[in-house]
Amino acid sequence: MEHSGRSITNVKGQTERPAWADAYLVELNESIRAIVQPTHSLCMELQCRLTGLETKLALTDRAITEELNIMRMEIIRIREQLSQLSQSVHTVPVQLQTLVRRVDNMEEHLAHVRDALGQDLDEPEAAHDLD
Repeated sequence: MEHSGRSITNVKGQTERPAWADAYLVELNESIRAIVQPTHSLCMELQCRLTGLETKLALTDRAITEELNIMRMEIIRIREQLSQLSQSVHTVPVQLQTLVRRVDNMEEHLAHVRDALGQDLDEPEAAHDLD
């Protein structure tokens, strides 16, 4: 670029730049555009990708939250079932003991009835044959 010795002058109240300064500004402007344009494109692409990643992250977070809530509810249900099972495990032996006592009482009562009737209820056919 050629620089003449002429500097910025004031002609009729207006400032004039030398031609070399105008050419330098045009070249500088083009150089800046050449640097800024790809940088701007890169930033725009990065912004799009980040927005996409944020969206995917939000969707993934929502899906994981829903899945965790389902798992929590399932754990609560399983705990309730285990509690019921635990109660049953403790209750069943007591119920069985009660039933065994009742059966023993019934057998004892039947033995008294047999004695009172004078018949052996284990052999009902023998009683019918005597009639």
